[in-house]
Amino acid sequence: MERDESGGMARTGCLKLDRESFSCNNPGMSIILRFQTWLRTTLFVLSCAVAPTALALDPGIALDGYRHERWGELEGAPRYVDALARSQDGWLWVGSRYAGLLRFDGQRFLPFETADGSRLQSNSISALRPGPDGQLWIGHGNGGLSALRKGRYRHLLTPEQSGSIFAVSVGADGAPWIASWRGLFRVDGDRVVRIGPELGYDGARAEYVLADGAGRVWATDGATLYLREAGATRFRSVRPVRGDPMLLEARDGGIWLVLGKQFEQVAPPSPRRVPIQPGSASTYQSLFDRDGNVWSNNCPVGVCVLRPADWQRGERFTPVGAAERLDQPWQMTSLSVLALMEDGDGSIWIGTPSGLERLRDYAVHMVPELLDRGVSHPALHPDGGIVAARAQRLDDTSGLVRIENGRPHDLPDPIATRVLDRAPDGTLVLGGQHGIERHGRAGVERIALPPAVSAAADSIRLRSLTAGNDEVWLWTGRMGAWHYRNGAWTRPPVREDQPQEVAFDAAGRSYLGLRGNRLRIVDGDAVREYGAQDGLEVGKFSLIVPGQPLLVAGEDGMQVLQGSRFRRLAVAAPDGIGAASGIVTDTAGVRWINAERGIYRVTPDDWTRSMNAPGIALRGRLFDAADGYLGGGVLGMLSRTAALASDGTLWFAGERGLAWIDPRRIGSNPSTPAVEVLGVSSGARRYPLGASVTLDEGTETVQIDYTAPSLRMPQKVRFHFRLAGNGEWEDAGARRSAFFQRLPPGLHTFEVMAVNESGVAGPVTALVLHIPAHYYQTWWFLAACLLAILSLLALAYRQRTRRLARRIEEGLLARLRERESIARSLHDTFLQSVQGMLLRMHAVASRLPADSRERAEFERVMEDAERVLEEGRDEVQGLRRGFADADAFWQGLLRDVELIVPGGGKRLALSAPPGAVERLPVRLRRDVHAIVREALVNALRHTPGPVRLEADARQRGLTLTVCDTGADGGARDKPGHFGLQGMRERATQIGARLRIDSGPAGTRVMLAIPVDSDQAVPSRPALSTSTEETAIEDVSKCTQRPLPAPNRLTDRTRT
Repeated sequence: MERDESGGMARTGCLKLDRESFSCNNPGMSIILRFQTWLRTTLFVLSCAVAPTALALDPGIALDGYRHERWGELEGAPRYVDALARSQDGWLWVGSRYAGLLRFDGQRFLPFETADGSRLQSNSISALRPGPDGQLWIGHGNGGLSALRKGRYRHLLTPEQSGSIFAVSVGADGAPWIASWRGLFRVDGDRVVRIGPELGYDGARAEYVLADGAGRVWATDGATLYLREAGATRFRSVRPVRGDPMLLEARDGGIWLVLGKQFEQVAPPSPRRVPIQPGSASTYQSLFDRDGNVWSNNCPVGVCVLRPADWQRGERFTPVGAAERLDQPWQMTSLSVLALMEDGDGSIWIGTPSGLERLRDYAVHMVPELLDRGVSHPALHPDGGIVAARAQRLDDTSGLVRIENGRPHDLPDPIATRVLDRAPDGTLVLGGQHGIERHGRAGVERIALPPAVSAAADSIRLRSLTAGNDEVWLWTGRMGAWHYRNGAWTRPPVREDQPQEVAFDAAGRSYLGLRGNRLRIVDGDAVREYGAQDGLEVGKFSLIVPGQPLLVAGEDGMQVLQGSRFRRLAVAAPDGIGAASGIVTDTAGVRWINAERGIYRVTPDDWTRSMNAPGIALRGRLFDAADGYLGGGVLGMLSRTAALASDGTLWFAGERGLAWIDPRRIGSNPSTPAVEVLGVSSGARRYPLGASVTLDEGTETVQIDYTAPSLRMPQKVRFHFRLAGNGEWEDAGARRSAFFQRLPPGLHTFEVMAVNESGVAGPVTALVLHIPAHYYQTWWFLAACLLAILSLLALAYRQRTRRLARRIEEGLLARLRERESIARSLHDTFLQSVQGMLLRMHAVASRLPADSRERAEFERVMEDAERVLEEGRDEVQGLRRGFADADAFWQGLLRDVELIVPGGGKRLALSAPPGAVERLPVRLRRDVHAIVREALVNALRHTPGPVRLEADARQRGLTLTVCDTGADGGARDKPGHFGLQGMRERATQIGARLRIDSGPAGTRVMLAIPVDSDQAVPSRPALSTSTEETAIEDVSKCTQRPLPAPNRLTDRTRT
């Protein structure tokens, strides 16, 4: 190292960390680094100044009265916990000698994995210290210094450069100091500076370093203690040391040197620039907590605590022989202590070779001497103390006890007190086997038991007692309830009138909870009774609280009297609080309800809100076994089970004994629990975490693990999660995993939040899950499947219609053939016979005289017979008009034209390919025949020239075209004529399209019959449309084509 002329540090052993490290002789960078140091210091001071004051362990509680929690190998704790630190995000960092760095959320130990996959230099962690900028400084027992920031490691010293790291301390300016085997180091920005003789430190190594709150830095090499004053740049020697030294700062700013089992003060208390930040990091084997207590392992084994009065007597003390200690093997995971730390909540954390331990305050304290002793309800004595009746359930002994400083003391008890209560006017009423005593301002008044009860006092157990200002209700085991008033005892005559619960108000009114959901209010001679008809439904009464409004409670819940009806009062506790048996209001107006599942604390604002609107759930915090209240509130005592002492403490009768709370030491937890997602898995497959997680194709089942670090009450942190857009939040309780099944492919946003034990909700943590789809889960595959299904349905429908059409065609064809057979039979038999008869009649008539009357009459008969014969021929023709074959169709067409337009058949030219008519369904042929016949007749009547009839079967269906050379071949409708209208109607009925085009060259009539070619099933018409110009051109082409040879069908006549 080089020394400048002023003796300052010019180039002091600057270690080059990497190619981006700052140069030691860059003045510009030096200014920037000094500004960064000043900024970190300022932020650190402000954070300490605004940090909420947390309560420490109650110094009035003995060491064995704290809650002692232990985590060993069975609970997942690592072995050899050498270092502890609590970061600003609430995690407890655990440094192990062999297991590396872990995080503890209050319930589980989680190995830490960086976001970029970087690793520690060694799994041996010897020192941990969080910095004000959020960095966690990590010292390795095998050598090396690292920093963890934003989920990534940064290595500043290698094992060769530092050797074993013994201690890390962060100064008032935020810069870390490192004590190691190879010397004393200081981290200045991105460079590490070794402190040597040029700066006054002559040690070859540093065994401990402490940067105190006054801006001073203390260091020792095991032989000499060094000090750098605040604002100085050099160290100076303070005194020699020996052994294995350690430095501690007390709450008052005093600096203590620990040498083995001896504590020596090396600097008196002093004002600090930066307050001590509890919970920052652990010390080796001793510490001063915020209340001035000394915790140490040098006593000589285990853990002991010295109260301020035990050590603030001079400049030296030793913890050996401390009265409060845990030094038995069954009291700790190990009697060897490796690390001690006080966190921000005042809890003491202990690292041992066998795991991790914690000592913390109970919110609710049980009186250990009265645990499981059958203590009845507590009451306030007129002198301000708390008294209770102790009834030993095993030997049935009794006695009156007074609680002082949390411990019971027996009182003189001439009546063998078993039950007691405090009247509204403050009078303490005691009930025992030998009578009743009233302790008031005027002294003690003795009341004899009812004669029947007194005679059997040795065999009757007093259950409970409720006192009014001038009356007493007493419950016994076998003889039921007794009422003392105006100097006399009475007993309800019927069992239904014996109250389950009684209360009195300051005005002297009594409130009796009776069987069958009945509440009777007695005010002198006035009696008012409520029942189920008034909405009262609490079941068996357990509590009545007179006031505005009147509150009643029972095994079915709590209700409030509004007007003349009772309304249900729900509580916001997730699992409810059970039946309530007592209620007390502290000096701040906070109400405490003693209930079956614990003690429910309700603030004045929450109480008023729910009393005014019982539909609003009563919000509060439940204190249960996790807070130290064992067994929950006692039920069936038929009197108050909660009391307020004159010193402000609250007392409750529980199933397992008497409990107390100091409400002044009960603080809410203002910290917002931040949820961190720990992992995403599906079956045995785990996925790397990031802002989004891509799962395997087709994944349907997903498990998401998460947690929220909460060291104060981790078991009371409740989680809520949901998939964004898929419904409401789901209350997962304390469960730290979410499970989803049957997730569809796509993007899913998982949202989770936590609520701590004080009801403070944290921010929402979101994670995007991307589930790629299998090819068979894609939209196009589903569309293709849908199209295929629709095609199959259409094909099946088509096949079905074809089969039906075929059956219809076959039936029609069979009927047609049968009709033709009938027609032939009629023609060959009946018509031929009639024709023969006519011929004979003509022969007979010809022999008669021409002017004879008989001949004329005979000719009239023959005319009638010929008319009948013609009608018979017409009927036979009708039977044959189904046109079962093509020849019949064309023959019938030509025959009808010849009959209607004589000679017209000679002007008609027919052009039809083979099989054209066969494509027509039989049921359509008659209508098609009628339409074409009408078109031909119109053309032949209005056109002197030739007429062409063409059949085209090349497209799907059959097209019949009639062309003529007339300018207007009857193409227009004329008044009184219905030929064209009938053609259109028939075409519409059979699903055909009719088109008529006229022009100078002639007229064209086209009939398009859509037919499925292979099954002869009608389908959609396929007749193209055209403009007027193209229509004229088509007509011209049709009429100018050469006529075919005369059709021989025109020479046939009808038979």
